[in-house]
Amino acid sequence: MYHVLLPVDGDEDRLDKQLSTLRTLPGDDELTVTVLYVHEEVDTVPDEAGKSVIESINESIGDLQGLPVTIERAADELEADGIPVDIVETQGTPTDRIIEAADELDADAVLIAGRGRTPVGKAVFGSVTQGVILQGERPVIVAG
Repeated sequence: MYHVLLPVDGDEDRLDKQLSTLRTLPGDDELTVTVLYVHEEVDTVPDEAGKSVIESINESIGDLQGLPVTIERAADELEADGIPVDIVETQGTPTDRIIEAADELDADAVLIAGRGRTPVGKAVFGSVTQGVILQGERPVIVAG
């Protein structure tokens, strides 16, 4: 089996690119996919008095935000393609959590979508994509 970690946010266009790229991978009958969603933490603390409020928000952030529809859509489409899929949600800094999840799951590759950019901007990926490529130790497939 070839295990792909698919970090997904709320952007439908990026999900379309990721799913399209995933479907072009060889041996799709041997794929398993973990769809990952990272709830970003609030980290701006105006003063010490606000620290407990921020901590409280971070503790309940998953309950407040819920999952974007792209997560369920990704799982539904992958299952319809006959690809086994799991959904994992976590909280923290996206780059760090993606790398940690890839390691914890022993993923064979991370399939992430780059952000649309101008021709010059395409030379530098988005910060999350760039961070996963530069800081992670697993192969990264960039859907663009």
